[in-house]
Amino acid sequence: MISRKTKQVAIVAFVLLTTMLVLVVLGVRTIVAKSEDLSTQVAAIEVDQSQQAAFTRLQKLVAETEVERDQVRSYYLASQSDSIDFLNYIEQLAADRGITLETRSPTEVERENKQTYLSVGYVINGSLTQVENFIQLLETIPHVSQLVSVKLQKQSGVLWQADVMIDVAVLTYE
Repeated sequence: MISRKTKQVAIVAFVLLTTMLVLVVLGVRTIVAKSEDLSTQVAAIEVDQSQQAAFTRLQKLVAETEVERDQVRSYYLASQSDSIDFLNYIEQLAADRGITLETRSPTEVERENKQTYLSVGYVINGSLTQVENFIQLLETIPHVSQLVSVKLQKQSGVLWQADVMIDVAVLTYE
């Protein structure tokens, strides 16, 4: 038979073993829970670091492309006052090239792409070469513009007349 002291030692050992197992299970569960929290925090830190890196790259890109963006912005009329400057510029170009230019009243037009344009008509008079060169100049003028229509007519032996309609892109219009 097993002595009473052996039974007591066995019971104490069993209680200690059970307590140790419970503590180990609780410890493992705590470690697993904390590791999941840690994984979530690491993922959040990685996302934050990637966002900071993207922000830094974007700031660098903004700084590096400032000249190009200013150049592109200069291709657009930004306001009604810019449109007056633009029309004066066209009239000065015509005067510099020795042709007569009559500006028809410009009108604001919104196209299907929801872009606002300043639609301007011109009557151009001069020699055939002068008129053609001025039309080519209008095609390449430093604003986002497009020729909508050109109608060329001979007025006399050397005098030609062109009716030209252009649309100039406007960023905002007051």
